Amino acid sequence: MSDSSSFSQQAWRRLKRNKGAMGGLIVIGLAILTGIFAYFMAPDHSPYANEMVLEVSGQKPGFRIKMLAVSKPQTVERAGFFNRMLYGQASQYTFIPLRSYTVQGDTVIIQKYVDEATTAEERHMTADPRIVERTYWLGTDKFGRDILSRLLVGIRVSLSVGCIAVVISLSIGIFLGAVAGYFRGWVDELIMWLINVIWSVPTLLLVFAITLALGKGFWQVFIAVGLTMWVSVARIIRGQVLGLRELQFVEATRALGYSHLRTILKHILPNILGARDGSGCQ
Repeated sequence: MSDSSSFSQQAWRRLKRNKGAMGGLIVIGLAILTGIFAYFMAPDHSPYANEMVLEVSGQKPGFRIKMLAVSKPQTVERAGFFNRMLYGQASQYTFIPLRSYTVQGDTVIIQKYVDEATTAEERHMTADPRIVERTYWLGTDKFGRDILSRLLVGIRVSLSVGCIAVVISLSIGIFLGAVAGYFRGWVDELIMWLINVIWSVPTLLLVFAITLALGKGFWQVFIAVGLTMWVSVARIIRGQVLGLRELQFVEATRALGYSHLRTILKHILPNILGARDGSGCQ
């Protein structure tokens, strides 16, 4: 490789030649942007897209209905830009699905939508009734929540699980794999025994067990998934380290009196990512 071309530039050129990888990168990029601005894109911008209208539960995609927006008795504070981007904005209205309505002075008489075959008449005092039309493009769930909104907001949860779980699994797997491959002997046997034990337990069952032990919550799920993915990483790293530890540049670090930690972190692990000059050492 020439001096003018860096390792990252070479990797980027290889990535651009792979159409499948570039397509995947575009999809991931769009998913990240959608996850960041989910509350601005979602029809339901309430926290966790959790606005329930039980009367329209279980509707098919494309369901459309008019609703009367009734102001809530308590004041809802207006969220700032970043706060809304992170947590959404609670609605200041309660929405009542309608079949029809008429206005008589300061009173709006509505035929409330209960289900496909049932209506109920209600009267609301309001000088200026606020009627909105909603379209549920992907339908509603059994609680009357907009599935499209929950899908958009759920993207950030899926991406968080993937990223954090991978970081946890890589950290544990690289550490244990490098230690096992470098020191060998009883250390290698102990770590390989642990890997075989973890690998013998079904992954889904192990995730359930760790989640029950840690309790409910997003972070517990992240940790549980991460703690079950490190075994394959550790085996791969161990095999690579076993091949590199006998090479001359590793022997040179021992002759120079470098510590085991420096040898592993600065000389072995960087070479596992790929040799820059094809020789297997830097």
